[in-house]
Amino acid sequence: MSGPRGRRIGIAALLVLLAIAPLLALAPAAPGAVRIAGVSVLWWYVGFAAPLAATVLATLLLAHDAE
Repeated sequence: MSGPRGRRIGIAALLVLLAIAPLLALAPAAPGAVRIAGVSVLWWYVGFAAPLAATVLATLLLAHDAE
């Protein structure tokens, strides 16, 4: 994967991660309000899953660019 193409894919993936949070909050039937271990799914996504996925994605893309 070339540098510019990888960056475009990475940027698009990070924007998708950002776009999911409002969708969880505003979707019909409030899927973000479902609770897991006493905490809402929206909180799990915004506080744990999305930052973890973004960190892993950025690390992989940076490691791939270094090759």
